[in-house]
Amino acid sequence: MVINRSVVCLFLVSIGFSAALSHSWKFLEYLHREPPAPVAKSSLRVVAEGWVEQQVDHYDDNNNETYQMRYLGNDEFYKPGGPIFIYVGGEWTISPKWVLGGHMYDMAKELNGYLFYTEHRYYGQSHPTPDLSFANLQYLHVKQALEDLAHFIRTKKQEIHGAENSGVILVGASYAGTMVTWFRQMYPELINGAWSSSAPLLAKTEFVEYLEVVGESIRTVGGDECYNTIHEDITELESMIEANDFAGVSEKMNLCTTLPNNKLDIWIFFNSLSQILAWVVQYHEPGEIESHCKVITSRGWAEYVKQSFGECWTPNYEEFVEQFSQTSWESEAAFGTRQWFFQTCNEFGWYQTSGSPNQPFGSSFPIEFFYQRCTDIYDESFYKESINYNVYITNLAHNGMNPIITNVYSTHGELDPWRPMGVQEDVNSFAPAFVIPGASHCADLYSISDEDSSEMLASKHRTTTLVRRWLWCNNTRRNGAPLI
Repeated sequence: MVINRSVVCLFLVSIGFSAALSHSWKFLEYLHREPPAPVAKSSLRVVAEGWVEQQVDHYDDNNNETYQMRYLGNDEFYKPGGPIFIYVGGEWTISPKWVLGGHMYDMAKELNGYLFYTEHRYYGQSHPTPDLSFANLQYLHVKQALEDLAHFIRTKKQEIHGAENSGVILVGASYAGTMVTWFRQMYPELINGAWSSSAPLLAKTEFVEYLEVVGESIRTVGGDECYNTIHEDITELESMIEANDFAGVSEKMNLCTTLPNNKLDIWIFFNSLSQILAWVVQYHEPGEIESHCKVITSRGWAEYVKQSFGECWTPNYEEFVEQFSQTSWESEAAFGTRQWFFQTCNEFGWYQTSGSPNQPFGSSFPIEFFYQRCTDIYDESFYKESINYNVYITNLAHNGMNPIITNVYSTHGELDPWRPMGVQEDVNSFAPAFVIPGASHCADLYSISDEDSSEMLASKHRTTTLVRRWLWCNNTRRNGAPLI
């Protein structure tokens, strides 16, 4: 693929991490960043930054507080009456290249569309509250974000010349893909269709399937030897912990200090080891898993970990909690991880635990670790039963794996660890789904390339065909002609 994904998917084994990114939890940031940007096909000069006033709380008529939601726009192809394409932001800071390149950009160019990229409340520069304290995070909820999006669409259709009857297409990737699916379910009258790439729809606390797919992908692409090397070395580490050989574990894995005989530090230690390869698999490009596995099989898992961090590292639970308990918008936690953790406790779960034997990372970071994390970082109102209830309510509100939708195309990559939480078969004849063989998380968002597999190419063409059909139906209805 001719895309600029190397910015994120660097070969850790060849360069290591800088000191600023060496702590164990830093790999979390790579799992929840904006999808690697496409190659820009136009100048930054055509992108305009804008702000839309939004209600802080759309569900309380007595709360008149507002905030400014950031967005990026590109009208270089727009002709009055042309469609509006909105790339929906997720748990990250939005950046210009997603309105300057990629498959959505190409469709907008072909169809004389207006391009937008919206920023999710509480992420990036869209700050509804003075800080990220637990009390102020109450307005961070997907239902509020969906209302923001509805208001954005209504506003832009009024503001843009000739757009009052324009069709609207949403595009979302990962959690943002979840949002566009749920938006179509809630507001079918506001959009004509949605392309949902790599979207998890089923909220679930113990998301064991994530590491199962990571393991399957390592075995499929990297080979049995790579999988077995990881599994055997993790098993050895667990045996050393059971024998109280904490000094040996610390030396072997290049820890800055001796790992304490404390279950929380042990849990975060093993959880960190799983994340090192999880983000590689999640955003895999051809050759990447193979390169990482080559190091693992030739030098061993411990040496691979050392090279990945580039220096000694400290899996310290107390330090972890302190880091993500920071509430200032200027804090390191405000780049998105504190907000995303809150959403998992309050809505989604999706905890990538070691609860399945069908993965190579052992059994030493159980669901209890994640429940405890919610309690310690936020508030005692987050505990096992309350978090599971929050997840239940999310599925009840949005219908889990059975969304009531039409005009949504759901795509997944075969290698993507998020795939089990999304729809992988057609929801109905008007809401198709497709799993792209050999593809990773959000890999179909980019422009058509000579390097695309036949299945990837077919899926991209299908996306364009569906979008054209949805917009044709909009024009037909607008002109009063009967639909065939």
